Amino acid sequence: MLFSRVLAIALLGATGGAFAADAMPDVAQANAAYRRALEADIRAKSEPPSPVSASLLAAMKIDAVQGCQRVDADSVACIVAVDAGMRRGYQAYRFGRDGATWTLANSVEAAIPAPSLADAQGLIRQRLGEDGARQQDPARKAEFERAAAEATVSAMNSCELDSDSGAVECEVRLRLPDGSEPSAKQRFQLSGSAWSLLER
Repeated sequence: MLFSRVLAIALLGATGGAFAADAMPDVAQANAAYRRALEADIRAKSEPPSPVSASLLAAMKIDAVQGCQRVDADSVACIVAVDAGMRRGYQAYRFGRDGATWTLANSVEAAIPAPSLADAQGLIRQRLGEDGARQQDPARKAEFERAAAEATVSAMNSCELDSDSGAVECEVRLRLPDGSEPSAKQRFQLSGSAWSLLER
């Protein structure tokens, strides 16, 4: 189906929901919170780590904050780059504030940031509009234009973070003007507090 294929086409540079820039930790603040959490975890264990483990833990640090999304009034979920010495990858952590100090919540509780239905819908509609503008056939152009105006994201499920790229991949269901509801995996990128839709 035409729009099932179109749903997988990339959209770059569109923005999603945003919150104040000072509501997310910078790299130094995020790394300080991360190191405090690691050290607290080590102290809580009954046995100290082996020399090799201690060396690996000492090398671990957050060296980039790719983007953050507000979870509630007191916390944000962030995608960060973790340098583990021999490997660098992306993780999602939840940060909160204790006065002026950022703290790292239990990583098990960290929600993976993902665009809202409205954000994803705006991104996909924009891409459909861009594709429609490139159509030479009037009938196809009209189909794309209608989809760009009326297509609705009805669900987003199973969002996962790609630890190698920092992208978030979700199963997106789109309700089209013809009544069909195709689903496809879409890759989103969070930069700062803005979302974009990436190429597959």
